[in-house]
Amino acid sequence: MRDIATTQRNLLLRIHTEGVEAAYEAALAVCKNTQAPAPARATASATLFRVAGYFERKETGPNKQPHEMTADEISEEIAGLRSRFDERNGGIFD
Repeated sequence: MRDIATTQRNLLLRIHTEGVEAAYEAALAVCKNTQAPAPARATASATLFRVAGYFERKETGPNKQPHEMTADEISEEIAGLRSRFDERNGGIFD
């Protein structure tokens, strides 16, 4: 009788190898199938792009964390925040 841990380990190994390859091939086949419904092709292509890292947020510009910014970038970010704050709080009743 197999123990549960060994069975889980073996299944995870197959998922990480055979399963990933099968999923990739299936998604690619859907993308290439001109007869597949448009939503299926869009979902499959988005999955491939996501796995490839094309949807990841790039750490440039205002999305950087403060500890990743130069002094000039921090100053620019503060100026932008002040400007947006002033725009929101400068109503006709002030």
